[in-house]
Amino acid sequence: MENDFDFDLEDREKFKINPEIWLSALLAIAGDKEKREQVIQKIAQKTGVTPEQAGAVMITTISILLNQTRAN
Repeated sequence: MENDFDFDLEDREKFKINPEIWLSALLAIAGDKEKREQVIQKIAQKTGVTPEQAGAVMITTISILLNQTRAN
């Protein structure tokens, strides 16, 4: 969890994620209460949003990824 990855996002048009992999990872994190709280706290600290907002972002991201994987 402490690993920070640097991505060169200058060409954001070509940057893509694999929705199946991200969905799997987020569902695993969301299913583990302790890990979920750690991730939400870290997102809140790094972005300046409240933990409630960070949790909403996680839930929304999972929903979007679910819809993308169903569409494929």
